[in-house]
Amino acid sequence: MKLREKELLKRIGFRVSVEAICIPQAGLQNTEQNKQKEALFLNKKIVHKECLIALDESGKEMNSRDFSHFLKQCLVERGTVNFVIGGAYGLDSSILNRANLCLSFGRMTWTRELARLMTLEQIYRALEIDGGGNFHK
Repeated sequence: MKLREKELLKRIGFRVSVEAICIPQAGLQNTEQNKQKEALFLNKKIVHKECLIALDESGKEMNSRDFSHFLKQCLVERGTVNFVIGGAYGLDSSILNRANLCLSFGRMTWTRELARLMTLEQIYRALEIDGGGNFHK
């Protein structure tokens, strides 16, 4: 894990409990089997009542303030929010259909490492917006 990720996890941890779990790609030749194998692991880790936000290139784009409001609502209503970033082939339809929000950082393709960093940055920014901090400016 990179230094900036550790710093963001620490900062986020001052406001909410946070954990980053990175899973390896399934490594199968068949893309659908690959996504299904990854989905099996994810579906075992995520409790049904928890909020699930799936990062997907065809998801909804939001500005930071709208995302902050959505994240706050999820934290209040569900207590736990899970973010899932897909592998090279994206996410299985079972994960996308289960998600409370499919979120996009634009139509470009990002590495998982960069997507994870951008996700952490937006979570921190959202919590700062909600808390009245100046980080957002």
